[in-house]
Amino acid sequence: MGLKQHGTRVKAAKSKNPKTARRSLGTIGLTGLGIGGIIGAGFFLGSGIVIRQVGPGVVVTYLLAGVILAQVMGAITSMAINVPVRSSYQEYIQQYLGHFLGYFLGWAVYISGILSVGSEAVAMAVYSRTWDPHIALGIYALVYVLIIIGLNMFGVANLGKTEAAMSVVKTAVLVGFMVVAVWLLSHLGGSSHLAGWALIRAHGGTFPRGVPALFKGMLIVIYSYAGVTTVAMATSRTKHPKDVIPKAALATTLGVVGLYALSVAGLMLLVPYTRMSPHQSPFVTALGSYHLVWFSWAFNAVILVASFSVMAGTFYATEWMLISMALQKGAPSFYRHKGRGRPYASLITTALLVIATLVLAFMLPRTVYTDLTAASSYFSFVNWLLILLAFAVWFRHARTNGQTVSRLAFGAPYLTWAMAAAIMALGIYSATVPSFRLALYVFAGLSAILVAIWFLGARRQVTRQA
Repeated sequence: MGLKQHGTRVKAAKSKNPKTARRSLGTIGLTGLGIGGIIGAGFFLGSGIVIRQVGPGVVVTYLLAGVILAQVMGAITSMAINVPVRSSYQEYIQQYLGHFLGYFLGWAVYISGILSVGSEAVAMAVYSRTWDPHIALGIYALVYVLIIIGLNMFGVANLGKTEAAMSVVKTAVLVGFMVVAVWLLSHLGGSSHLAGWALIRAHGGTFPRGVPALFKGMLIVIYSYAGVTTVAMATSRTKHPKDVIPKAALATTLGVVGLYALSVAGLMLLVPYTRMSPHQSPFVTALGSYHLVWFSWAFNAVILVASFSVMAGTFYATEWMLISMALQKGAPSFYRHKGRGRPYASLITTALLVIATLVLAFMLPRTVYTDLTAASSYFSFVNWLLILLAFAVWFRHARTNGQTVSRLAFGAPYLTWAMAAAIMALGIYSATVPSFRLALYVFAGLSAILVAIWFLGARRQVTRQA
């Protein structure tokens, strides 16, 4: 039974959409969705940007962000196994933090999804130019977006199975890179290549940009973990949630953080951090430095295919968030979907917004990928912050009712509040970083529009629905 809070009660109910009502995900399926949804362009391409900003100490940046990820996963897991909901974790925000923040989160996730699809398309375009650099980046990106729209137009069958398969591929690729890195490091004795700790010392040590650079790097690293919402959206579709969700959340968190930290450490021991560029995957740069051209091309091809799955899944989840908002009257009623046929209204709107975002991004300065990821990071900050705050409210009741708390939410509620404060501090700090100014203005402008719409009529519709 759900707790009563702010005049809203969340309970396990039959979804208006049969696809969301079907509980079919097991531990492997949910873990696959988690790893497949999190590991994408934000890491395969974005890690190069962070490495250049931070230096070899970037491994610490990924581990620190992993602690925040663990707390967010623990918060979602704890609420999901004790308070089942009919559609998505947005209902927890509405239940424990009120109607306005529930409405705001729904739109924040939707906008973040739009930006994420755009950034994945740009990343895929960057990968493709490894083979043919003469085709414009914008052409590649637009073609990939149109393909994803076409796939969604005709339906994405077995998306969970596809993501699970792609998660295996991406995990295998990263493990393969680590094996190659170990082999190279163990066979470089007497060669002209400077590698290992000697390489790091020769380029300024662990923190050549200074410790403050760690926090600047966090602004991009958070985006590489932003796919955690894939797990959050899928918790309502698990069979045996009290058994499946905790295991999948733990496996996803440890798996992703471990893969990120170890593979980045491998990069730092093989090539100077100054060699990294936002115009090429750092893994391709590293492998190319050792003349493993065919391996780097194969790596690039696998990343390209894997990014397709992330992009398709993000587009699908984004389109259904709009439908969910419409069902709660937080979006126009014509976006509602009763479960038969394709939801063309939400699909077309989402498609047009993705294309418009991509076109605008290429009309702006050349740092297109950084701008898209930075803007998406702000909405990820809001998303994670509200999840932690909702969990903190729930936790007060959970302690008195003897409910189960995830092991990932260790140190609750003190560490919960600490991580929430850290997210707010990162958001404030980002205002001092020139490269994030444009993204901050975009976030502030869109937030102001959402607040205005709330007071102009959405508040009345949402509260009446409740």
